Amino acid sequence: MVVTDPLLRPDEDRFAAATKVHVALADRMEQQAKLVADGGMAVDEMSIVDEAALEDDASYRGLAARRVKIKKGLTYASALLSCLCAGSIMIFSLYAPQFQTHMGYSQVQVNLLSILGEAGMYLTTPIVGICADVYGSAVLSFLASILFGVAYALAAWAYAARGPYLAMMISFLLIGGGTACMYFGSITACAKTFTSNRGLALGLPITAYGLSSLWQSQVAAVFFIERQSGEVRVPGLFVFFAIFLATIGLIATVGYHFGYKPDAVVVSAKKLQPPSVRLGSDEESPLFEGSLHAQSESSLAAEENDRDDEDDSKTIPLTRRQMVFAFAKDWTAWGAALGLFTTIGPGEMFLNNMGSLIRSLPEPGPSAATNISILSFSSASMRIIAGVVSDHISCKKGRKYSRMLVMLFFSVLLVFGHFCVGLGGLEVSNGWWFWTVSVSLGAGYGGIFTLAPTIVSLVWGAEQFGTVWGLLFIFPAVGSIVYELIYATIYDHHTHGERLCYGLNCYQATFLITGTSCVVAVITWTCVWRLGWRKRGLFI
Repeated sequence: MVVTDPLLRPDEDRFAAATKVHVALADRMEQQAKLVADGGMAVDEMSIVDEAALEDDASYRGLAARRVKIKKGLTYASALLSCLCAGSIMIFSLYAPQFQTHMGYSQVQVNLLSILGEAGMYLTTPIVGICADVYGSAVLSFLASILFGVAYALAAWAYAARGPYLAMMISFLLIGGGTACMYFGSITACAKTFTSNRGLALGLPITAYGLSSLWQSQVAAVFFIERQSGEVRVPGLFVFFAIFLATIGLIATVGYHFGYKPDAVVVSAKKLQPPSVRLGSDEESPLFEGSLHAQSESSLAAEENDRDDEDDSKTIPLTRRQMVFAFAKDWTAWGAALGLFTTIGPGEMFLNNMGSLIRSLPEPGPSAATNISILSFSSASMRIIAGVVSDHISCKKGRKYSRMLVMLFFSVLLVFGHFCVGLGGLEVSNGWWFWTVSVSLGAGYGGIFTLAPTIVSLVWGAEQFGTVWGLLFIFPAVGSIVYELIYATIYDHHTHGERLCYGLNCYQATFLITGTSCVVAVITWTCVWRLGWRKRGLFI
Protein backbone atom coordinates (compact mmCIF):
# COMPACT_ATOMS: atom_id res chain seq x y z
CA MET A 1 0.00 0.00 0.00
CA VAL A 2 1.48 3.35 -1.07
CA VAL A 3 0.66 6.53 0.80
CA THR A 4 0.95 9.86 -0.99
CA ASP A 5 0.99 13.23 0.66
CA PRO A 6 -0.51 16.27 -1.08
CA LEU A 7 1.56 18.53 1.21
CA LEU A 8 4.77 17.70 -0.69
CA ARG A 9 5.21 20.00 -3.69
CA PRO A 10 8.48 20.26 -5.66
CA ASP A 11 8.31 24.04 -5.75
CA GLU A 12 7.76 24.40 -2.01
CA ASP A 13 10.39 25.84 0.35
CA ARG A 14 12.44 22.89 1.58
CA PHE A 15 12.46 23.95 5.25
CA ALA A 16 8.69 24.46 5.40
CA ALA A 17 8.06 21.27 3.42
CA ALA A 18 10.30 19.20 5.67
CA THR A 19 8.46 20.54 8.70
CA LYS A 20 5.11 19.59 7.18
CA VAL A 21 6.39 16.09 6.38
CA HIS A 22 7.36 15.47 9.99
CA VAL A 23 4.02 16.83 11.28
CA ALA A 24 2.11 14.67 8.79
CA LEU A 25 4.07 11.58 9.77
CA ALA A 26 3.38 12.24 13.44
CA ASP A 27 -0.34 12.56 12.70
CA ARG A 28 -0.33 9.30 10.77
CA MET A 29 1.47 7.49 13.53
CA GLU A 30 -1.11 8.70 16.05
CA GLN A 31 -4.03 7.70 13.81
CA GLN A 32 -2.51 4.30 13.10
CA ALA A 33 -1.90 3.68 16.79
CA LYS A 34 -5.59 4.37 17.44
CA LEU A 35 -6.59 2.00 14.65
CA VAL A 36 -4.38 -0.74 16.05
CA ALA A 37 -5.82 -0.19 19.51
CA ASP A 38 -9.35 -0.43 18.08
CA GLY A 39 -8.43 -3.48 16.00
CA GLY A 40 -8.97 -1.66 12.73
CA MET A 41 -5.45 -2.21 11.35
CA ALA A 42 -2.84 -4.88 11.79
CA VAL A 43 0.65 -4.09 12.96
CA ASP A 44 2.13 -5.36 9.69
CA GLU A 45 -0.08 -3.04 7.65
CA MET A 46 0.97 -0.12 9.83
CA SER A 47 4.64 -0.95 9.21
CA ILE A 48 4.04 -0.96 5.45
CA VAL A 49 2.46 2.48 5.66
CA ASP A 50 5.34 3.83 7.76
CA GLU A 51 7.98 2.40 5.42
CA ALA A 52 6.24 3.81 2.35
CA ALA A 53 5.92 7.22 3.98
CA LEU A 54 9.58 7.19 4.98
CA GLU A 55 10.56 6.21 1.44
CA ASP A 56 8.54 9.12 0.10
CA ASP A 57 10.21 11.43 2.64
CA ALA A 58 13.70 10.19 1.75
CA SER A 59 12.98 10.55 -1.97
CA TYR A 60 11.78 14.10 -1.48
CA ARG A 61 14.78 15.04 0.65
CA GLY A 62 17.13 13.57 -1.98
CA LEU A 63 15.41 15.60 -4.70
CA ALA A 64 15.56 18.74 -2.54
CA ALA A 65 19.27 18.17 -1.88
CA ARG A 66 19.97 17.88 -5.62
CA ARG A 67 18.03 21.04 -6.30
CA VAL A 68 20.01 22.89 -3.65
CA LYS A 69 23.29 21.71 -5.19
CA ILE A 70 22.20 22.86 -8.63
CA LYS A 71 21.20 26.27 -7.28
CA LYS A 72 24.48 26.59 -5.41
CA GLY A 73 26.33 25.71 -8.60
CA LEU A 74 24.41 28.40 -10.49
CA THR A 75 25.21 30.96 -7.80
CA TYR A 76 28.88 30.02 -7.80
CA ALA A 77 29.09 30.16 -11.61
CA SER A 78 27.50 33.63 -11.57
CA ALA A 79 29.99 34.77 -8.93
CA LEU A 80 32.95 33.44 -10.91
CA LEU A 81 31.73 35.08 -14.13
CA SER A 82 31.20 38.42 -12.38
CA CYS A 83 34.61 38.39 -10.71
CA LEU A 84 36.31 37.32 -13.94
CA CYS A 85 35.08 40.54 -15.57
CA ALA A 86 34.89 43.03 -12.67
CA GLY A 87 38.54 44.17 -12.47
CA SER A 88 38.64 46.64 -15.36
CA ILE A 89 39.71 49.41 -13.02
CA MET A 90 42.98 47.57 -12.34
CA ILE A 91 44.34 48.24 -15.86
CA PHE A 92 44.20 51.99 -15.24
CA SER A 93 47.99 52.28 -15.48
CA LEU A 94 47.87 50.94 -19.06
CA TYR A 95 46.23 54.09 -20.40
CA ALA A 96 46.95 56.56 -17.57
CA PRO A 97 50.05 58.09 -19.29
CA GLN A 98 47.83 59.12 -22.21
CA PHE A 99 45.80 61.32 -19.90
CA GLN A 100 49.00 63.35 -19.59
CA THR A 101 49.95 63.38 -23.28
CA HIS A 102 46.48 63.59 -24.86
CA MET A 103 44.37 65.38 -22.25
CA GLY A 104 47.14 67.49 -20.71
CA TYR A 105 46.50 66.34 -17.13
CA SER A 106 49.17 66.67 -14.46
CA GLN A 107 50.28 63.62 -12.45
CA VAL A 108 48.14 64.84 -9.54
CA GLN A 109 45.09 65.04 -11.82
CA VAL A 110 45.78 61.58 -13.21
CA ASN A 111 46.16 60.15 -9.72
CA LEU A 112 42.99 61.92 -8.63
CA LEU A 113 41.07 59.91 -11.25
CA SER A 114 42.58 56.74 -9.85
CA ILE A 115 41.74 57.88 -6.33
CA LEU A 116 38.13 58.54 -7.32
CA GLY A 117 37.91 55.05 -8.79
CA GLU A 118 39.28 53.55 -5.59
CA ALA A 119 37.00 55.76 -3.48
CA GLY A 120 33.96 54.65 -5.47
CA MET A 121 35.02 51.05 -4.99
CA TYR A 122 36.02 51.11 -1.32
CA LEU A 123 34.19 53.96 0.42
CA THR A 124 30.82 52.67 -0.74
CA THR A 125 31.42 49.20 0.70
CA PRO A 126 29.58 49.75 4.03
CA ILE A 127 26.41 50.57 2.10
CA VAL A 128 27.08 47.89 -0.51
CA GLY A 129 27.77 45.31 2.22
CA ILE A 130 24.52 46.06 4.02
CA CYS A 131 22.62 45.87 0.70
CA ALA A 132 24.25 42.50 0.05
CA ASP A 133 23.03 41.22 3.43
CA VAL A 134 19.53 42.68 3.07
CA TYR A 135 18.64 42.56 -0.63
CA GLY A 136 20.99 39.96 -2.07
CA SER A 137 23.53 39.74 -4.88
CA ALA A 138 21.05 39.99 -7.77
CA VAL A 139 20.20 43.60 -6.91
CA LEU A 140 23.89 44.53 -6.66
CA SER A 141 24.68 42.87 -9.99
CA PHE A 142 21.88 44.76 -11.73
CA LEU A 143 23.11 48.03 -10.23
CA ALA A 144 26.67 47.23 -11.39
CA SER A 145 25.37 46.73 -14.93
CA ILE A 146 23.86 50.21 -14.95
CA LEU A 147 26.88 51.89 -13.35
CA PHE A 148 29.40 50.30 -15.72
CA GLY A 149 27.39 51.12 -18.82
CA VAL A 150 26.88 54.77 -17.91
CA ALA A 151 30.40 55.33 -16.52
CA TYR A 152 32.43 53.95 -19.43
CA ALA A 153 30.17 55.61 -22.01
CA LEU A 154 30.68 58.96 -20.26
CA ALA A 155 34.46 58.40 -20.04
CA ALA A 156 34.64 57.53 -23.76
CA TRP A 157 32.85 60.76 -24.66
CA ALA A 158 34.97 62.88 -22.30
CA TYR A 159 38.20 61.51 -23.78
CA ALA A 160 37.19 61.68 -27.46
CA ALA A 161 35.64 65.14 -27.24
CA ARG A 162 38.23 66.47 -24.76
CA GLY A 163 35.36 67.13 -22.41
CA PRO A 164 35.60 68.75 -19.00
CA TYR A 165 37.73 67.15 -16.33
CA LEU A 166 34.64 66.92 -14.10
CA ALA A 167 33.01 64.47 -16.52
CA MET A 168 36.03 62.18 -16.31
CA MET A 169 36.00 62.43 -12.51
CA ILE A 170 32.35 61.41 -12.35
CA SER A 171 32.91 58.49 -14.71
CA PHE A 172 35.74 57.00 -12.65
CA LEU A 173 33.75 57.44 -9.45
CA LEU A 174 30.92 55.45 -11.05
CA ILE A 175 33.35 52.82 -12.36
CA GLY A 176 34.55 52.28 -8.79
CA GLY A 177 30.96 51.96 -7.60
CA GLY A 178 30.17 49.41 -10.30
CA THR A 179 33.27 47.40 -9.37
CA ALA A 180 32.24 47.38 -5.71
CA CYS A 181 28.72 46.18 -6.52
CA MET A 182 29.83 43.39 -8.86
CA TYR A 183 32.72 42.22 -6.66
CA PHE A 184 30.91 42.47 -3.32
CA GLY A 185 27.80 40.76 -4.62
CA SER A 186 29.92 37.81 -5.76
CA ILE A 187 32.03 37.47 -2.61
CA THR A 188 29.05 37.82 -0.27
CA ALA A 189 27.08 35.20 -2.19
CA CYS A 190 29.97 32.73 -1.90
CA ALA A 191 30.59 33.47 1.79
CA LYS A 192 26.94 32.86 2.66
CA THR A 193 26.46 29.84 0.40
CA PHE A 194 29.59 27.88 1.33
CA THR A 195 30.56 27.98 5.01
CA SER A 196 33.07 25.12 4.92
CA ASN A 197 36.43 25.23 3.13
CA ARG A 198 36.12 28.99 3.25
CA GLY A 199 39.58 29.61 1.84
CA LEU A 200 38.80 27.70 -1.37
CA ALA A 201 35.19 28.93 -1.61
CA LEU A 202 36.34 32.57 -1.49
CA GLY A 203 39.69 31.96 -3.15
CA LEU A 204 38.29 30.94 -6.55
CA PRO A 205 36.14 34.05 -7.17
CA ILE A 206 38.85 36.31 -5.75
CA THR A 207 41.31 34.58 -8.09
CA ALA A 208 38.94 35.20 -10.97
CA TYR A 209 38.87 38.88 -9.99
CA GLY A 210 42.66 38.97 -10.18
CA LEU A 211 42.64 37.26 -13.58
CA SER A 212 40.22 39.84 -14.96
CA SER A 213 42.92 42.49 -15.31
CA LEU A 214 45.24 39.95 -16.93
CA TRP A 215 42.97 39.09 -19.85
CA GLN A 216 41.59 42.62 -20.14
CA SER A 217 45.10 44.10 -20.47
CA GLN A 218 45.89 41.59 -23.21
CA VAL A 219 42.64 42.36 -25.02
CA ALA A 220 43.54 46.05 -24.87
CA ALA A 221 47.07 45.31 -26.13
CA VAL A 222 45.82 43.21 -29.07
CA PHE A 223 42.64 44.97 -30.22
CA PHE A 224 42.95 48.57 -28.99
CA ILE A 225 46.58 49.51 -29.69
CA GLU A 226 47.73 51.87 -32.42
CA ARG A 227 50.39 49.92 -34.30
CA GLN A 228 52.48 52.94 -35.19
CA SER A 229 52.47 54.89 -31.94
CA GLY A 230 51.91 51.93 -29.58
CA GLU A 231 49.28 53.91 -27.63
CA VAL A 232 45.93 52.59 -26.47
CA ARG A 233 42.81 53.68 -28.37
CA VAL A 234 41.14 54.77 -25.17
CA PRO A 235 37.65 55.71 -26.49
CA GLY A 236 37.26 52.34 -28.23
CA LEU A 237 38.40 50.49 -25.11
CA PHE A 238 35.92 52.42 -22.96
CA VAL A 239 33.02 51.69 -25.34
CA PHE A 240 33.92 47.99 -25.29
CA PHE A 241 33.85 47.96 -21.46
CA ALA A 242 30.53 49.83 -21.38
CA ILE A 243 28.77 47.23 -23.53
CA PHE A 244 30.55 44.14 -22.25
CA LEU A 245 30.32 44.80 -18.50
CA ALA A 246 26.69 45.91 -18.69
CA THR A 247 25.87 42.59 -20.40
CA ILE A 248 27.81 40.54 -17.84
CA GLY A 249 25.99 42.30 -15.01
CA LEU A 250 22.61 41.38 -16.48
CA ILE A 251 23.62 37.74 -17.00
CA ALA A 252 24.82 37.47 -13.39
CA THR A 253 21.61 39.10 -12.18
CA VAL A 254 19.59 36.28 -13.75
CA GLY A 255 21.96 33.69 -12.30
CA TYR A 256 21.70 35.04 -8.76
CA HIS A 257 17.92 35.36 -9.04
CA PHE A 258 17.44 31.69 -9.89
CA GLY A 259 20.37 30.47 -7.78
CA TYR A 260 20.72 29.62 -4.11
CA LYS A 261 19.36 32.22 -1.72
CA PRO A 262 20.96 32.17 1.75
CA ASP A 263 18.75 32.78 4.75
CA ALA A 264 20.25 36.18 5.49
CA VAL A 265 18.96 37.55 2.18
CA VAL A 266 15.45 38.89 2.71
CA VAL A 267 13.08 41.27 1.04
CA SER A 268 13.29 44.22 3.40
CA ALA A 269 15.27 45.43 6.35
CA LYS A 270 12.24 45.01 8.64
CA LYS A 271 12.29 41.25 8.05
CA LEU A 272 16.00 40.89 8.64
CA GLN A 273 16.86 38.34 11.30
CA PRO A 274 19.01 40.15 13.88
CA PRO A 275 22.53 38.88 14.53
CA SER A 276 23.55 37.79 17.99
CA VAL A 277 26.64 37.67 20.10
CA ARG A 278 27.70 34.35 21.58
CA LEU A 279 28.25 33.73 25.27
CA GLY A 280 30.89 31.28 26.37
CA SER A 281 32.06 30.59 22.82
CA ASP A 282 34.76 28.07 22.19
CA GLU A 283 37.58 28.38 19.73
CA GLU A 284 35.37 27.34 16.82
CA SER A 285 32.76 30.04 17.42
CA PRO A 286 32.81 33.40 15.62
CA LEU A 287 32.41 36.58 17.64
CA PHE A 288 28.97 37.09 16.06
CA GLU A 289 26.65 34.11 15.63
CA GLY A 290 23.69 33.72 13.28
CA SER A 291 20.03 33.85 14.17
CA LEU A 292 17.85 30.87 15.06
CA HIS A 293 16.40 30.81 11.57
CA ALA A 294 19.86 30.61 10.02
CA GLN A 295 20.83 27.82 12.39
CA SER A 296 17.76 25.80 11.36
CA GLU A 297 18.66 26.17 7.69
CA SER A 298 22.24 25.16 8.43
CA SER A 299 21.01 21.96 10.04
CA LEU A 300 19.16 21.07 6.82
CA ALA A 301 22.32 21.68 4.78
CA ALA A 302 24.40 19.40 6.99
CA GLU A 303 23.93 16.50 4.54
CA GLU A 304 25.85 18.47 1.90
CA ASN A 305 28.84 19.13 4.22
CA ASP A 306 28.56 22.87 3.62
CA ARG A 307 28.64 24.11 7.20
CA ASP A 308 31.01 24.19 10.14
CA ASP A 309 30.51 22.50 13.50
CA GLU A 310 28.11 24.34 15.80
CA ASP A 311 27.74 24.29 19.54
CA ASP A 312 24.89 24.92 21.92
CA SER A 313 26.19 28.14 23.49
CA LYS A 314 23.63 30.74 24.40
CA THR A 315 23.25 33.83 22.23
CA ILE A 316 22.08 37.37 22.86
CA PRO A 317 20.20 38.98 19.93
CA LEU A 318 21.69 42.23 18.62
CA THR A 319 20.30 44.77 16.21
CA ARG A 320 22.46 45.67 13.24
CA ARG A 321 23.38 49.01 14.84
CA GLN A 322 24.36 47.30 18.09
CA MET A 323 26.44 44.81 16.16
CA VAL A 324 28.27 47.64 14.37
CA PHE A 325 28.96 49.39 17.68
CA ALA A 326 30.20 46.15 19.24
CA PHE A 327 32.45 45.62 16.24
CA ALA A 328 33.80 49.17 16.51
CA LYS A 329 34.69 48.65 20.19
CA ASP A 330 36.78 45.58 19.38
CA TRP A 331 40.44 46.61 19.26
CA THR A 332 41.29 43.65 17.03
CA ALA A 333 38.94 45.10 14.39
CA TRP A 334 40.99 48.30 14.39
CA GLY A 335 44.18 46.26 14.21
CA ALA A 336 42.85 44.35 11.21
CA ALA A 337 41.84 47.66 9.62
CA LEU A 338 45.35 49.07 10.12
CA GLY A 339 46.85 45.95 8.54
CA LEU A 340 44.64 46.40 5.47
CA PHE A 341 45.47 50.13 5.32
CA THR A 342 49.22 49.50 5.27
CA THR A 343 49.20 46.57 2.79
CA ILE A 344 46.32 46.99 0.32
CA GLY A 345 46.82 50.77 0.10
CA PRO A 346 50.45 50.55 -1.13
CA GLY A 347 49.46 47.68 -3.41
CA GLU A 348 46.76 49.77 -5.09
CA MET A 349 49.23 52.66 -5.41
CA PHE A 350 51.77 50.46 -7.20
CA LEU A 351 49.14 48.94 -9.49
CA ASN A 352 47.72 52.30 -10.58
CA ASN A 353 51.11 54.00 -11.08
CA MET A 354 53.03 51.19 -12.75
CA GLY A 355 52.88 52.96 -16.11
CA SER A 356 54.46 56.21 -14.91
CA LEU A 357 56.94 54.28 -12.75
CA ILE A 358 58.16 52.22 -15.73
CA ARG A 359 58.38 55.36 -17.86
CA SER A 360 60.69 56.98 -15.28
CA LEU A 361 63.19 54.07 -15.44
CA PRO A 362 66.32 54.13 -17.63
CA GLU A 363 65.85 53.21 -21.28
CA PRO A 364 65.14 50.68 -22.62
CA GLY A 365 62.56 49.81 -19.98
CA PRO A 366 60.13 46.95 -19.57
CA SER A 367 56.67 46.89 -21.14
CA ALA A 368 53.83 48.20 -18.99
CA ALA A 369 51.29 45.81 -20.56
CA THR A 370 53.59 42.83 -19.98
CA ASN A 371 54.21 43.72 -16.36
CA ILE A 372 50.52 44.30 -15.71
CA SER A 373 49.93 40.78 -17.01
CA ILE A 374 52.78 39.40 -14.87
CA LEU A 375 51.41 41.12 -11.78
CA SER A 376 47.87 39.95 -12.55
CA PHE A 377 48.97 36.35 -13.09
CA SER A 378 51.06 36.37 -9.90
CA SER A 379 48.19 37.89 -7.95
CA ALA A 380 45.60 35.48 -9.37
CA SER A 381 47.70 32.35 -8.85
CA MET A 382 48.55 33.31 -5.27
CA ARG A 383 44.88 33.94 -4.48
CA ILE A 384 43.90 30.38 -5.22
CA ILE A 385 47.09 28.98 -3.67
CA ALA A 386 46.56 31.05 -0.52
CA GLY A 387 42.99 29.73 -0.17
CA VAL A 388 43.93 26.09 -0.65
CA VAL A 389 47.04 26.23 1.54
CA SER A 390 45.28 28.11 4.36
CA ASP A 391 42.45 25.54 4.38
CA HIS A 392 44.92 22.66 4.43
CA ILE A 393 47.28 23.84 7.17
CA SER A 394 44.47 24.98 9.47
CA CYS A 395 42.27 21.87 9.20
CA LYS A 396 40.33 21.42 12.43
CA LYS A 397 41.09 17.75 12.95
CA GLY A 398 44.84 18.08 12.76
CA ARG A 399 45.06 21.53 14.37
CA LYS A 400 48.23 22.16 12.43
CA TYR A 401 48.97 25.84 11.81
CA SER A 402 47.09 29.11 11.74
CA ARG A 403 46.06 30.96 8.59
CA MET A 404 47.78 33.99 10.08
CA LEU A 405 51.16 32.45 9.27
CA VAL A 406 50.21 32.53 5.59
CA MET A 407 49.04 36.12 5.99
CA LEU A 408 52.39 37.12 7.50
CA PHE A 409 54.27 35.38 4.68
CA PHE A 410 52.47 37.43 2.03
CA SER A 411 53.03 40.62 4.05
CA VAL A 412 56.77 39.91 4.02
CA LEU A 413 56.62 39.56 0.21
CA LEU A 414 55.21 43.08 0.09
CA VAL A 415 58.05 44.34 2.27
CA PHE A 416 60.58 42.83 -0.15
CA GLY A 417 58.95 44.28 -3.27
CA HIS A 418 58.57 47.83 -1.97
CA PHE A 419 62.09 48.04 -0.55
CA CYS A 420 63.52 46.57 -3.76
CA VAL A 421 62.16 49.59 -5.64
CA GLY A 422 62.87 52.11 -2.88
CA LEU A 423 66.50 51.09 -2.43
CA GLY A 424 67.27 51.55 -6.13
CA GLY A 425 67.34 47.94 -7.27
CA LEU A 426 65.55 48.74 -10.53
CA GLU A 427 67.92 51.61 -11.29
CA VAL A 428 70.91 49.27 -11.03
CA SER A 429 69.29 46.54 -13.16
CA ASN A 430 68.23 49.06 -15.85
CA GLY A 431 64.61 48.06 -15.25
CA TRP A 432 64.82 44.61 -16.76
CA TRP A 433 64.36 42.94 -13.36
CA PHE A 434 61.09 44.78 -12.90
CA TRP A 435 59.26 41.46 -13.26
CA THR A 436 60.61 40.37 -9.83
CA VAL A 437 58.88 43.36 -8.24
CA SER A 438 55.69 42.64 -10.20
CA VAL A 439 55.73 39.01 -9.03
CA SER A 440 56.42 39.75 -5.34
CA LEU A 441 53.96 42.65 -5.04
CA GLY A 442 51.32 40.83 -7.08
CA ALA A 443 51.66 37.69 -4.93
CA GLY A 444 51.54 39.60 -1.65
CA TYR A 445 48.63 41.77 -2.74
CA GLY A 446 46.62 38.80 -4.06
CA GLY A 447 47.32 36.56 -1.06
CA ILE A 448 46.20 39.19 1.45
CA PHE A 449 43.13 39.99 -0.63
CA THR A 450 42.10 36.32 -0.35
CA LEU A 451 43.00 35.67 3.28
CA ALA A 452 41.53 38.88 4.73
CA PRO A 453 37.84 38.11 3.91
CA THR A 454 38.36 34.47 4.90
CA ILE A 455 39.68 35.53 8.31
CA VAL A 456 36.86 38.07 8.71
CA SER A 457 34.24 35.36 8.09
CA LEU A 458 35.91 33.13 10.68
CA VAL A 459 36.33 35.79 13.38
CA TRP A 460 33.00 37.63 13.05
CA GLY A 461 30.80 35.02 11.36
CA ALA A 462 29.40 34.54 7.85
CA GLU A 463 25.81 35.72 8.32
CA GLN A 464 26.76 39.40 8.62
CA PHE A 465 29.84 39.07 6.43
CA GLY A 466 28.74 41.77 3.99
CA THR A 467 28.32 44.38 6.73
CA VAL A 468 31.56 43.59 8.58
CA TRP A 469 33.74 43.23 5.48
CA GLY A 470 32.17 46.40 4.08
CA LEU A 471 33.19 48.34 7.18
CA LEU A 472 36.75 47.06 7.03
CA PHE A 473 36.98 47.74 3.30
CA ILE A 474 36.92 51.48 3.98
CA PHE A 475 40.50 51.40 5.24
CA PRO A 476 42.15 50.07 2.05
CA ALA A 477 40.35 52.91 0.26
CA VAL A 478 41.78 55.50 2.62
CA GLY A 479 45.19 53.84 2.33
CA SER A 480 45.01 53.92 -1.46
CA ILE A 481 44.14 57.62 -1.43
CA VAL A 482 46.92 58.49 1.03
CA TYR A 483 49.68 56.55 -0.74
CA GLU A 484 48.66 57.70 -4.22
CA LEU A 485 48.74 61.31 -3.08
CA ILE A 486 52.21 60.70 -1.63
CA TYR A 487 53.38 59.21 -4.93
CA ALA A 488 51.86 61.99 -7.06
CA THR A 489 53.21 64.77 -4.84
CA ILE A 490 56.77 63.41 -4.84
CA TYR A 491 56.60 62.69 -8.59
CA ASP A 492 55.38 66.19 -9.50
CA HIS A 493 57.96 67.75 -7.15
CA HIS A 494 60.77 66.27 -9.25
CA THR A 495 59.36 67.12 -12.69
CA HIS A 496 60.84 70.64 -12.44
CA GLY A 497 57.99 72.17 -14.39
CA GLU A 498 57.73 69.35 -16.94
CA ARG A 499 54.90 66.82 -17.22
CA LEU A 500 57.09 63.72 -16.93
CA CYS A 501 59.73 62.73 -14.41
CA TYR A 502 62.80 60.52 -14.94
CA GLY A 503 65.16 58.91 -12.44
CA LEU A 504 65.29 57.42 -8.97
CA ASN A 505 64.20 60.64 -7.24
CA CYS A 506 60.76 60.32 -8.84
CA TYR A 507 59.75 57.34 -6.72
CA GLN A 508 62.43 56.43 -4.14
CA ALA A 509 60.94 58.25 -1.14
CA THR A 510 57.47 56.86 -1.91
CA PHE A 511 58.58 53.23 -1.90
CA LEU A 512 60.68 53.65 1.23
CA ILE A 513 57.50 54.89 2.93
CA THR A 514 55.37 52.04 1.59
CA GLY A 515 58.01 49.45 2.52
CA THR A 516 58.04 50.76 6.08
CA SER A 517 54.24 50.65 6.12
CA CYS A 518 54.32 46.95 5.22
CA VAL A 519 56.69 46.33 8.13
CA VAL A 520 54.11 48.01 10.37
CA ALA A 521 51.49 45.66 8.91
CA VAL A 522 53.55 42.59 9.82
CA ILE A 523 53.84 43.79 13.43
CA THR A 524 50.14 44.69 13.57
CA TRP A 525 48.92 41.34 12.19
CA THR A 526 51.14 39.52 14.70
CA CYS A 527 49.77 41.48 17.68
CA VAL A 528 46.14 41.05 16.59
CA TRP A 529 46.64 37.33 16.16
CA ARG A 530 48.71 36.47 19.25
CA LEU A 531 47.37 39.04 21.75
CA GLY A 532 43.77 39.21 20.51
CA TRP A 533 42.17 36.31 18.69
CA ARG A 534 44.40 33.59 20.10
CA LYS A 535 43.84 34.70 23.70
CA ARG A 536 40.09 34.66 23.08
CA GLY A 537 40.34 31.02 22.02
CA LEU A 538 39.71 31.65 18.31
CA PHE A 539 41.61 29.33 16.01
CA ILE A 540 42.04 31.16 12.71
